[in-house]
Amino acid sequence: MSARKLKEETEFFYAYLRQNGLKKTYQKDLILETFLNTEGHLSVEDIYALIKKRDRKVGVVTVFRTLKSLVACGIAREITLGDGLTRFEHHYRHPFHHHIICTECHRIIEFVCPELERIQGEILRKYNFQPVDHQFQSYGLCEDCRERRTPVKRPQHDTDKIFARDAVRMALEVAAHFLEFYRSAERRNQDPEGKRVWACMAEEEERQIAGLIDRLDEIIRQEKDLESAPVFLHLEPRRLESLLPDLADYERDGEFRMDARASLSLAQTLGRASAEFFRAFAEQFGDTQGKRIMLAFAGWEESHVDAVRQALEQNRGGPGKAEAGRQ
Repeated sequence: MSARKLKEETEFFYAYLRQNGLKKTYQKDLILETFLNTEGHLSVEDIYALIKKRDRKVGVVTVFRTLKSLVACGIAREITLGDGLTRFEHHYRHPFHHHIICTECHRIIEFVCPELERIQGEILRKYNFQPVDHQFQSYGLCEDCRERRTPVKRPQHDTDKIFARDAVRMALEVAAHFLEFYRSAERRNQDPEGKRVWACMAEEEERQIAGLIDRLDEIIRQEKDLESAPVFLHLEPRRLESLLPDLADYERDGEFRMDARASLSLAQTLGRASAEFFRAFAEQFGDTQGKRIMLAFAGWEESHVDAVRQALEQNRGGPGKAEAGRQ
C-alpha cells in the first residue's frame, strides 16, 4: 500500500476512535498497519500470526477487537467463504465485489458484475425489500484442480488497483468502438463536409485513446504482475454495443450521405449517450480510483458534447464551418 493511502486510512481510523471515545494505542496501530499492508482474505488467526512476528505481547483478543473496529468504521469488510472461518478484507475505497471459491485448493477469485447487481436490485424492488448487506459466492473446482495440476500460487492484488485497471480497459474498449464508427462514417459518407467532420472526430478519439493507454501503463507500473491479474470488472458486451447505431439506418437509397450539420448532430447524440452511460455506471460504486476514472471519462465525453454544440452554433452561418469547432 502506498504511504499516502496508508496515512489516509490511518487518520480515518483515528477519527473513528475519537468519535467513539476509544483510545489510540500502539497495539491498534500495529494491527491496523499489518492489516492494511497485507492483501487477501485474512482470518483473525492469520493477522495474529503476522503480529506475533513483530510483537509477541499483543494478544489474539486485541487483534479480534481491533479488526471488529476496522469493520465498524468501514476500513475492513467481514466475509465468510464456506469453511467456517470469519475473514476480513480491505473495504475502504474498494469496490464492493463477490467471490468464486475453489473448494479444493481454496483459490479465491474476486469479481464485480453490474448486470448481476441490476438483476438483484430488480428482485429486491419487486418484493419491496430493504437490503442491509449481500454476498454472492460460487463454490466449485478451479481449472488447475479439475486438470489435476499443481495450483500456481498467484500474488494477491489490491482490488482498487485491479478495478482501476479494468475501468481504463473498459474506457479503451468504448473509445475503440467509437473510433471504428467514426472511421467507417468517414469512409462511407458521400458528403465532403460531413466526411471531414468524421475525420476530425476520429483524430480526437485517437488522442483520447493514447491518453488512456498512458493511464493504463501508469496503473500497471504501480504493482508487479497487475497486468496478468484476473479480470475483475465484468460487463455485458451488448451494453457497449448499444451505445452506437448502425450506419445502415442512416442510408437513403443505399447511399450514406450526411452533411456537416447532420454529422455533428449525430456526434453530439453519441457523446451524450457515452457520457450518460459512464456516469450512471460509475454511480453504482463507492469512491474508488476506478469510479474516478469512469467519471473523468464521462467528463471528457461531455466536453465533446460542448464542442459539438459550439460547432453546431457556428454551422448556422454555413456548412463549411462545421469542423472548426472540433479542433
